[in-house]
Amino acid sequence: MDIADFVAAEAQKPFRWSETDCASTADRWIKLQAGKSPLAHAGLVYRDEYDATALLIERGSFPVVVNRAMKLVGFEKTNAPQTGDVGLILHNRKMCLAIHAKTFWFSRDESGLIGAPLDAIWKAWRIQCQ
Repeated sequence: MDIADFVAAEAQKPFRWSETDCASTADRWIKLQAGKSPLAHAGLVYRDEYDATALLIERGSFPVVVNRAMKLVGFEKTNAPQTGDVGLILHNRKMCLAIHAKTFWFSRDESGLIGAPLDAIWKAWRIQCQ
């Protein structure tokens, strides 16, 4: 599946914690492209916003948790993200996990879909297709 098809399919889904939040959406993309689930490998299981918040309190901030999960499954950081890579972006004064969708970073939150500019990147990881 290419990124345009993935974004179109994801845009049809309503927001739900642990299903279509920013981390779950990026995790689904990574599984499709690389056959690995950072969330599963890191034991990051949550059902709702309360569970997600509790995980972050227990294990550290969102960037720390994401960085550890990506490292655990072997993804390398990149300073030159490409289409299909995953990164932490700054959007409306908060951090989101997003997918490089060629001309923008794709993510989502409780407010809806996010199409952030490419310069919103804070840290990125190369996602190698299997």
